[in-house]
Amino acid sequence: MKLLKYVGFYLLFLVLITFLCSFLNLMGVNSTITNLILFIYNIILFLIYGYKNGIKSKEKGYLAGLKIALILLLILFITNFILTKVIFKTSTIVYYIILTLTGVFGGMLGISHKKEDN
Repeated sequence: MKLLKYVGFYLLFLVLITFLCSFLNLMGVNSTITNLILFIYNIILFLIYGYKNGIKSKEKGYLAGLKIALILLLILFITNFILTKVIFKTSTIVYYIILTLTGVFGGMLGISHKKEDN
């Protein structure tokens, strides 16, 4: 149930940040800057969600981070496919790999933080 909560929050914030970036583009801000904002936003959320899953896991935090990262990447993949009809480009593959590694790193941080508390 918590996983659906994470996915729901992620979708909500993704829609909000997309509207914000679209508004910034309409105001004349360079699209490179808005793409960087979206990238940093996704990195932060993948790290936070990986960290939270890592804290809740019993062991192997990297697997907990990988699980949430793959679920969120599936959402991004489906959204990207629906909106752009482009499945694979080199830049998107690198983008997805960076986000996956960020989620795994967040899970590892979460499990190590949990062990320090015990």
